[in-house]
Amino acid sequence: MTELRVVNGQVFIPGSGFFDLDVGVNQGKISVLARRGDLPEADQTVDAQGKLVIPGVIDPHIHLGIFNDFEKECETETRAALAGGVTTVGMFMGGEDSYLQQLGGLIETFEQKASTDLIFHLSIFTDQQMAEMDEYQKQFGVTSFKFYMAGVKGVFPGVSDSFIYEGFKKVAAMGERATACIHCEDQSMLDSAFERVSQENPKGTLADWADTAPNMAEEQAIMRAYYLAEKAGNKLYIVHISTKEGIERFAELRKQGTANAFGETTSPYLSVNKHDSLGLLCKMVPPLRDEQDIDSLWERVRDETIASFGTDNVSLNRAVKQAEKGMLEAMPGYPVLQTHLPVLLTEGYHKRNIPLETILTRATINPARIYGIYPQKGTISIGSDADLVVLDLEKERTVKSDELFSYSDFSIYEGKTLKGWPSVVVKGGQVAYKDGEIIVEPGCGSYLRREL
Repeated sequence: MTELRVVNGQVFIPGSGFFDLDVGVNQGKISVLARRGDLPEADQTVDAQGKLVIPGVIDPHIHLGIFNDFEKECETETRAALAGGVTTVGMFMGGEDSYLQQLGGLIETFEQKASTDLIFHLSIFTDQQMAEMDEYQKQFGVTSFKFYMAGVKGVFPGVSDSFIYEGFKKVAAMGERATACIHCEDQSMLDSAFERVSQENPKGTLADWADTAPNMAEEQAIMRAYYLAEKAGNKLYIVHISTKEGIERFAELRKQGTANAFGETTSPYLSVNKHDSLGLLCKMVPPLRDEQDIDSLWERVRDETIASFGTDNVSLNRAVKQAEKGMLEAMPGYPVLQTHLPVLLTEGYHKRNIPLETILTRATINPARIYGIYPQKGTISIGSDADLVVLDLEKERTVKSDELFSYSDFSIYEGKTLKGWPSVVVKGGQVAYKDGEIIVEPGCGSYLRREL
């Protein structure tokens, strides 16, 4: 007998379309796709009448444990993700120490506390880390590595183009399933702008903060990164593109160049501008931009220049954020995992008429393919993991931070009405979230090893 069946919904199969199908699940995997009404009885039934059934969303760009205990954030923030329809996350790690002594313990903690699945991306800052990249893959199944053209002031430095080029060559040598991620901003331009703006207005606003990172700095760095990837021959993934100039330049490079390159933007960059009334609660690195940047990013979602959506989630509370202290002292970051999918649907599908298939493809199958976890993740097919979201496209909800599952006490969407929310989330064949409640215990998440 089938353990679980999801019936009466319109099933989205990325790359194929929407179908009137019922989905059967056994032992955590999708075991059957049948014409509506053809599935036999099951131990448990989810009725998706009038709703969509989509693959679990993949957020390939999050951070955990930056401003709070890693163990705590594994629990609270992945539960927030789950309630928003995100069933797999990609977490970036940083620091100057070898990862060989860290990863085993972090994976163990994650699997004890988390409610989503996980892949790691490792940031490469030192010669030792670069020398160990092959070992990170062999021991822990890590196939994605990040390089920072510009650092975060007071936290860590960027690395040189020559260092990045050597790293790109190592990624290229691993083969087409390995990925080099890159943060694209020019350090000298950032330093100059920061010095000027901080002297003129040290208590500045969110809009002033945007002036510390000129749009041109992103555009120029994208050109350099693309050039290095062409020369090295690696797969390139540009994280959190935030500007009109950056995405337009990337579109030109993809038309004219030869690099195997993918662009990511985030749901905040697609929805919140630098004049938002919440002010410095929305401070981030890179900063939020103008409405024209948001519109340009959405147009490049429409024409498929942007391949995937992340959040760059960095959870923290108001006491740590210190927004009231002004532009320089406020901490960067915001909790956005639970609102990720509703924001994409509200801003893209409902407001701008971006095709639903376009949005859902970038939220599911594309990151799975880029990061080497397809077809286990990112689709609805026989043998794939049974991570499913029953999505109510018409459900409206006004965001209240105290009703979200993050430990944070604010949301950058506070008081805003978002349209399109999960009503049921199935994780690994279990009904994990239903009608506002999480009904699985922490520890149902798994670490995903990737092969070359």
